[in-house]
Amino acid sequence: MSAATTAKPDPELHARIVEAARELFLEHGYSKVSATEIAQAIGISKKTLYREFETKEDILRAVILPKLKESAKQIDSILADRAMPFLDKLKAVMSMIGFQHQRASPVLVRDVFIHAPDVWREIHEVKQARFRKFGTLIEEGIERGVFRSDVPAEVILRSYTAAVENLMVPQTLGELPCTAQVAFQSLIKILFEGILETDAGKKLRKKNERSAVKRPRMKRSTSVV
Repeated sequence: MSAATTAKPDPELHARIVEAARELFLEHGYSKVSATEIAQAIGISKKTLYREFETKEDILRAVILPKLKESAKQIDSILADRAMPFLDKLKAVMSMIGFQHQRASPVLVRDVFIHAPDVWREIHEVKQARFRKFGTLIEEGIERGVFRSDVPAEVILRSYTAAVENLMVPQTLGELPCTAQVAFQSLIKILFEGILETDAGKKLRKKNERSAVKRPRMKRSTSVV
C-alpha cells in the first residue's frame, strides 16, 4: 500500500499542491512539469508530495476534474430551476460553458490529450454529459419557439460549442481588441441575433428561401474526385 493511501490526509497541503500544479500546468503543460518541480514550488519534498498523491496523474485529476464537476452541478441547478425564465436559463448555461472554456489552456489541453489519455477520457465524459444537457435545452427552445424550427438542434448545438472552443481560449482572447466578457457577448449576439441589421436580415432570409425553392436538384456524381 502506498504512502498516499496510508498517511492521514492534509487538506491544506492538498490544496497547496493542487494550486501550485495548476499554475505550472497552465504555463508549461502537463508533460513538461515534474513532481519535483511541483514540490519545490511550495517548499516541500517529493516524498511529502507523494503522501498526498500517488501519481502526478492524480494531481492532474485534482487540478481539472473538480472544476468541471462543479460546473456540471451548477448547470444542473440552473436547468432544475422551474422559476427561472427560459431565456435567463439559456443565458446562464451558455455563460457557464463560455467561462469554462475561457479558463482552459490550449497547451494543457493538447498535452493532456497526448500524455494523459486516461484523464482525457474522464474529462471527455464530463464534457459530453454537459453537451447533452445543453442539447436538451436547445430542443426545449425550439419547442417554445425561441429558436428556429428549420435549423436542427444538433447544428445549433455544435455551432455554439465549436465557436466557444475556438474563441474563448486564452491565446485567441489575447489577440482580440476587447475583453473576454465583450468577446463572449459578441459571440452570443452573432449566433442568436446574426450580424445583419434587422431589415437586412429579413431581406437575406427571404432571398435564401427563394433560392432554396428555385435551386435544381443535383444529379448524383459518379466521379471519385
